[in-house]
Amino acid sequence: MRFAALGISFLLAFLSGCVAIVNIPGSAQEGRTRLQHKERAAPERRIVDLVNEARGRGRKCGNTYYKAVRPLAWNSVLGQAALAHSEDMAQNGFLSHTGSSGSNPGNRIAKLGYKWAMYGENIGQGYGTPEEAVQGWLKSEAHCKNIMEPDFRDAGAAYARSSKLRNYWTIDFGAPGR
Repeated sequence: MRFAALGISFLLAFLSGCVAIVNIPGSAQEGRTRLQHKERAAPERRIVDLVNEARGRGRKCGNTYYKAVRPLAWNSVLGQAALAHSEDMAQNGFLSHTGSSGSNPGNRIAKLGYKWAMYGENIGQGYGTPEEAVQGWLKSEAHCKNIMEPDFRDAGAAYARSSKLRNYWTIDFGAPGR
C-alpha cells in the first residue's frame, strides 16, 4: 500500500509539476552531516532548518494528518543538485522539475553521486526569503507531504536569482539506498 501511495504521489507530481517522489532500491550514502550552529546562517541551510521545524510538529497536508517526524540531515550532494537546478531555472526562465536538458530530480542527484532509495523535490519561484518559500510549500498539499515524508533522511536546498531578480528555490529530499 505504501508503494502504491508513493506511485500515486509521483504520478500526481508529474502531472501537476509540483513535487516528485520516487522509491527504488539503492545503496549506502555519503555526504550527510548534521548542521552546526555557525552554518545555519546561509539561506540554503536556513531552508532545511525551517523544514526541520515544520517536521517537528504534526500537521495536516490536504486531508492527511502527519505526526511529527525526525529532522533531516543536511546533505551537500543534494545541496549541489538543488543549486544546479535553481540556477538552470533562473537562467532559462522556467519552473519545472524537468531541467532544460530533460533531466529529472532522480537523474540530477544520482549524477552527483547520491545513491537514493527514494527522493523528492520541491521547487518554487518568487519567494523573497527562505521563510516565505517554506511557508508557501506548507500551504501546498503535495509540497507539504514531501516535507512531512517520514522516510526522507537527507535534504539539500538552494536558490538562484534570475537576471529579472526573480528567485528560484529548490529543496531535494532523499532516503539513501541500502
